[in-house]
Amino acid sequence: MVRLACECPDLWGRSLSQWDGAELARPLIAEGMVADISAATVRRMLVAHQLKPWRHPLWLHPQHPRDTAFYATVAELIDLYTRPLQADELVLSLDEKTSLPPRPRPAPTLPAQPTTCLTAWSMRTSGAGALNLFAAFDTQSGKVYGHCDERQRQRECMAFLEAVDIAVDERIRTIHLVCDHVSPHHGKEVRQW
Repeated sequence: MVRLACECPDLWGRSLSQWDGAELARPLIAEGMVADISAATVRRMLVAHQLKPWRHPLWLHPQHPRDTAFYATVAELIDLYTRPLQADELVLSLDEKTSLPPRPRPAPTLPAQPTTCLTAWSMRTSGAGALNLFAAFDTQSGKVYGHCDERQRQRECMAFLEAVDIAVDERIRTIHLVCDHVSPHHGKEVRQW
């Protein structure tokens, strides 16, 4: 089992990037090495050998310690997400999903009739470029505001923010907007807006 855990899964015909307890147990049983073995037993035996083939390093893990400014920002965000908000406050988490391929159907789907089922329904689609989705998640209520555009620039981000501003209840006077550091969110025009 230890030898197997130290080999790549694809050498055993498994399309995995790393082993886990259940995937290691299957070839042991199939090869007749054991009559039966649970995934938990496999994990305990491997931990005893100081092996953890199911773990892998994250490429986003920082190589150097975070600075105090980062911790201050995280503390501020945690406070914003967890503190009770005033009646005129709203917290929105903004992000975008780029290059969404819209898939319009070549023929419209027609409703069922008394003697027939759905007609012209097709799984085939035609390509129609790509769209960019801007979305803002209300962290208190769970409501999502969304808008699709053909491009992902500051102009489209500001149009989305304008639409959100109109859609938000007029009692809200302060909107805390949490977003990442891509240019559509933090460009000069958006900051001025």
